[in-house]
Amino acid sequence: MTLEERIVSIIKNNMERKRDISLDTRLIDDLEIDSFDKLMIINAMEDEFSITIDEEDFKDVRKVSDIVNKLRAKYPEVERV
Repeated sequence: MTLEERIVSIIKNNMERKRDISLDTRLIDDLEIDSFDKLMIINAMEDEFSITIDEEDFKDVRKVSDIVNKLRAKYPEVERV
C-alpha cells in the first residue's frame, strides 16, 4: 500500500460519515473536519507510522495531498514503515 493510500485509509477510518476521499479532497470544505477530527487523524498517523507529529507542522494543511507532502518532507521514514 502506498503512502497516499495509507493516508486516505487513515482519514476514512477516522470519519463518522463515509465519503469518497482523494488527494485533492479538502479537509475542511469537503470533509468538514474540525479540530477534534484533525487530532484523531494525527494520532492515527502517529500510531500507523510510529512517529511523533508536531501539530504545528500540520496547522496549515488544506488537502489530503498536503498531509502526504508534509509527512514526506518532515518524516521521510514513513515511506519505509
